[in-house]
Amino acid sequence: MTDKIHISFDLDGTIINSIPLMKLSWENVNKKLNLGIGWESYKKNIGLPFSKICKNLTIEKLEKDVYDLYFNFNQNNLEKIKPMPGLKECLKWLSENDIEWSIITSKPRITSIPILDLFGLKPNFLITVDDVENGKPYIDSSRLLISQLGNKSKKIYYVGDTTIDHLFAINSGFNFIEFSKFSSQSILNPRPVISNLSDIKNVL
Repeated sequence: MTDKIHISFDLDGTIINSIPLMKLSWENVNKKLNLGIGWESYKKNIGLPFSKICKNLTIEKLEKDVYDLYFNFNQNNLEKIKPMPGLKECLKWLSENDIEWSIITSKPRITSIPILDLFGLKPNFLITVDDVENGKPYIDSSRLLISQLGNKSKKIYYVGDTTIDHLFAINSGFNFIEFSKFSSQSILNPRPVISNLSDIKNVL
């Protein structure tokens, strides 16, 4: 079965625990620009492209300044990012079974590559928000992935942690696996749900 599947992962909140760094980055932006927009408001938009987040928060006129401050802080504090439980075991299983895998993220490429380097992540394909016109939950990223897979007919799974990820999987016709670090109970529909990345092999 494993030679007939492809597994694609979200990055933030799924492969890596970057939420603490996101919070610090957003608080830094708030302080520097005096936005008055709390972390909880930003957090509700995680998973969307950054430009869409700025639009939702009605700060699109400040997008460049916000972008520069936010992602520069991220770049300078990568050591605060931790791997999600079971990442090492999951990568080993993928390698041992010759399973192609990818990352589809709403992060820009300039911040994604250093994270991949930091954790030694070597996906077969990396698709960032910079590579498509419309990010998740639109299907531009899935269309790009399918084109990169070429003529290989595979069942595609998408592993993510947000409603945006779930909608993206539905829109793309992918099988969705919910990752929830803190609970084994699914808050999304349908199941399966995992709280440790090494458990992926048990829900395929």
